[in-house]
Amino acid sequence: MIVAREEESRAHAATGAWGRVTLDQIVARNADAHPDRLALADFADRAEWTGGPAESLTWRRLDTRVEALAAFFSALGLLTDQVIVMQMPPTVDAVVALLAASRAGLIVAPLALSAREAEATDLCRRLSARAVVTVAHTEDETHGVRLRDVAADVFQIRFVFGAGGDLPDGLVDLAAVFDEAAALGRAPEIPRRGNAADHALTVEIAPLPLDADTDESADADRRLPLPRSHNHWIATGLMSLLEAGIGAESVVISPFALSGTIGLGAVLVPWLIGGATLVLGLPRATDVLAEEAARHGATHVVVPARIAARLADRLSLHRVAATILAVAEDDPLDAPMPAGDVVDVTPLGAYGLVARRRPEPSGPRALPVGPCAAPADTANAPVLLELRLKAIPQLAGHMTSGRPLGGEVQVRGAMVPHFNWPASGQDRGQRPRNAEGWIATGLGARIVTAQPPTCELAGRIDDLVRIGQTLHDLAAVDAVYRGVEGIADAAALVVDGDAGGPAVAAAVVPSPGRRFDEARFRAAVAEARVGLAAIPVKVFTVPAIARGPSGRVLRSGMAHHLMTLP
Repeated sequence: MIVAREEESRAHAATGAWGRVTLDQIVARNADAHPDRLALADFADRAEWTGGPAESLTWRRLDTRVEALAAFFSALGLLTDQVIVMQMPPTVDAVVALLAASRAGLIVAPLALSAREAEATDLCRRLSARAVVTVAHTEDETHGVRLRDVAADVFQIRFVFGAGGDLPDGLVDLAAVFDEAAALGRAPEIPRRGNAADHALTVEIAPLPLDADTDESADADRRLPLPRSHNHWIATGLMSLLEAGIGAESVVISPFALSGTIGLGAVLVPWLIGGATLVLGLPRATDVLAEEAARHGATHVVVPARIAARLADRLSLHRVAATILAVAEDDPLDAPMPAGDVVDVTPLGAYGLVARRRPEPSGPRALPVGPCAAPADTANAPVLLELRLKAIPQLAGHMTSGRPLGGEVQVRGAMVPHFNWPASGQDRGQRPRNAEGWIATGLGARIVTAQPPTCELAGRIDDLVRIGQTLHDLAAVDAVYRGVEGIADAAALVVDGDAGGPAVAAAVVPSPGRRFDEARFRAAVAEARVGLAAIPVKVFTVPAIARGPSGRVLRSGMAHHLMTLP
């Protein structure tokens, strides 16, 4: 399924940002170039948080597993461009599954680890998914049983594959596939029209940007499939690879699952293109990351920016001199930042990222307004993204108090995907690109310097919140809260979570004459089988929900007011 316009493909290929190679072909090339070099490893404590022992694979063994699983997918009758949903923690198995799906011509739909039955069912139905790949559990979350039950309710799902450890009944064990790799033979060649790298590799469900000019209500379901081609992902990955200097001798440590612009764009793709070593897992403490970095001689560690300083301290105790790729959130970070070699990675909604090496420890380099090339300080570097600000003064009231709005960030370029998944005529009428190719990110920004023009993010101006790696639509969470019996009105608010990042709270208006019971409310939300991010960390009872003239919830003002109450 080609998801890039022909003229667009030619233009990006001329700059060197796009090519003709797919991600699974890069695996094969690396296996030919250095077959016995370590490609991939699990954290040593894998068995403590998910099933299966920790594994490590050379490039040759990785390619063999990818080939075997791709052949198995094809032998089962999964066809080119069919969708396979993947809910997996960051493990060797997850990397193999994604790359095997690529080699088999399938399209991967990552599902957040925090998602439960409601989100899984919605994703599978919207994308007509034919298969699911998962694990038995991640800590206390029983993905295998849940997704098996979802598959029983969604008629078009034919298979549920499982990896690692004791799997529940009904799941196809991928370990058996790898044991029979030689017997499976090679995967069949996938016929591709045009440039194979212009075909879709992944698809996610992303909210359409709000119409900021009219401040339209966010109550309607604004979500549509957002596909990305191999070339979109390669352009995204080049930004971090070139800025951080990731190459064949590099060892990259990552705690991020394989989804979104960070897990795929800042971790998986740079590792693949660079032919480096990737060590991945789900750490429960900063010390675990530091220990893995020391064990493998890490050269690069990818972490959320809010723990970057703490990690730098732990790395120094282990005498590890690694470049830290500090992944920013949507709001400006006030936490202390580490000294040393730091590359700031800034996600731009669902559409791309900017990676910039920090010139000094005091703070990140401002984002360029205009072309974004990598490496930033290199003449004639390839332009991977363009960024501009659109002034939206009427939305200034939606910004966090004390952070004035200079404009909304809009992007276009080689890494930016488009909402061009095959859809109904009604959906096709909602495409958010303008005539010049710009797409709104829902992020506010303020000007830092006029010459050269630079900016910094100042929080979201839409009804989304990034929790972990996933953007959540707060309007959809509102609907869950309002659906609880005894609730007349409700809204989801963004507050500071216990882990230091954003979390969701609930403001509820009880129905007249009804006594509000917080425990029953929480239980009702959990029974809706929504993801963990939608379960509120705090619940406030209020006489009314504050809304603007269009009916849009004034979330930031309500959150600030309620959190400052005694």
